[in-house]
Amino acid sequence: MSALPEYKTRVLLDNEKVPLVEGVFVAAGAELPDPLPEPPVYLKAQIPGATSRAAQGLVRRCDSKEQLESGLKQLLAPGSWGQAEGVLVANSVNMKGEYYAACMLDFGNADELPHGVLLFSTEGGSGVEERAASLHKIPFSLLNLPSADDLIAKLGKVAGAQAIGKFLEGFIKTYARYKLIVLEANPIGVLEDGSLLVVDCRAEFEKQAVGKKDTELFAAAPVTKEDKTHLERLVDKVNEADPAGTGFIRENREPAPEGAWRVATNLCGGGGKMLWEMTTGARKDIYTMNESDTSGGLSAFKSYRVLRAILEMEDSQVLLLTGSGMGFQNQHYVAAAVWKAIRESPTPLPALLRFGGTDEDKGRELIEKVAPSLPVPVKTYMPHVFPNAMVDDVAAMATKQRIKVTPEPQPTGEPSFRVDVPPGDFFFFADKWDKDEAPPCVGACPNNFLFWNAEQRTVEPVEGARCIGCLMCEVVSLLEGNGELRIRLDLPEVD
Repeated sequence: MSALPEYKTRVLLDNEKVPLVEGVFVAAGAELPDPLPEPPVYLKAQIPGATSRAAQGLVRRCDSKEQLESGLKQLLAPGSWGQAEGVLVANSVNMKGEYYAACMLDFGNADELPHGVLLFSTEGGSGVEERAASLHKIPFSLLNLPSADDLIAKLGKVAGAQAIGKFLEGFIKTYARYKLIVLEANPIGVLEDGSLLVVDCRAEFEKQAVGKKDTELFAAAPVTKEDKTHLERLVDKVNEADPAGTGFIRENREPAPEGAWRVATNLCGGGGKMLWEMTTGARKDIYTMNESDTSGGLSAFKSYRVLRAILEMEDSQVLLLTGSGMGFQNQHYVAAAVWKAIRESPTPLPALLRFGGTDEDKGRELIEKVAPSLPVPVKTYMPHVFPNAMVDDVAAMATKQRIKVTPEPQPTGEPSFRVDVPPGDFFFFADKWDKDEAPPCVGACPNNFLFWNAEQRTVEPVEGARCIGCLMCEVVSLLEGNGELRIRLDLPEVD
């Protein structure tokens, strides 16, 4: 999943005539507009996926021309945050209130078709995560979008309902037109006359869903190799070798506030990311080590490799993994990747794990079963638990000093067979399986990829079948067999 910066998200909203605070985008390397907008204005560095920008000095109010020119110069130059795509110069506006709105995708389940979900609150702005109870949650069909009147009826008795309904109608149209995964506006400014306009916004999308005519709009600005950290380049290599689904991390360039808990995140999809941001946006005691996203039906092999990169981030004190509760990624497979990553990492982290989606119960059950054997404590949460409950447990779970261990040894030498996509090396150890019948790993494969060759006493791939990289064969081998089948998932070499 990819993040769209605010200035591009504004274009999407403007195309559906959703009102916006007036602003001018100044691209990095471009000439400054002449004349510059008249202060007071706000400068907002445009970095896809960046959160808590104000706390990092990436959003600044300018009350004079001198402040405006100086601020532009600083934010357009490379800094600790990397190189911004540019700066949005937004006019200030007098508001009498702030609202919040977001659209997200629910992939449904066996009994329910995929659909959109609108979240709306008349209490927006910073700290919205503390007012989760005030959110209206309105499911809607992606094929038959709700009208303003439909939305007004579902919102109930809300002051200014006519203006809200009209605004949300355009907001949802934007979300559906561009096939977004997440569209969020916070705050939505309420003016003295009751009209509404977007003050800040963001969007996330799947590259495969972008139409040809919109390719240029959604294209990411080029990022130099020098701007990326070692771990960011590592994940790029992972994506090159295993392109299905999204694996993304961006490390936070700002120093952690003194005394803040340093949380490494693995956020599964836009919903998980949005819930995390709502939970931590206004908190000063939580420092998010990285932006992250693993979504779009990626393999457990890929989840494992991204997790290994996340676990390598220096100074991290605890890992937090959360999804949105949507049934798109198999959570049993995600849990298998988590188990493997923690036990094979030389720098494991205590983990707070919230599985949400297909087989979420199996995922939670697996982690709880293997937890006593892990080198760090782990805690699982039911999918209906809001992430603020997880944050409340950070202090108790976080390690005071970075943990370093000698992980269990990996299989060495030539594998029994290899899989190219998703890439993995399979080892079968015949000396660990002395029975005539097939080992349990064969029956555990959901794609009938494995075959028990009784004559050769080995496990082989079935010709024409495909490995989906779910890790179930290794999980069952370790839990129900004798560890006779192991999978080695090497991390890529990085320049």
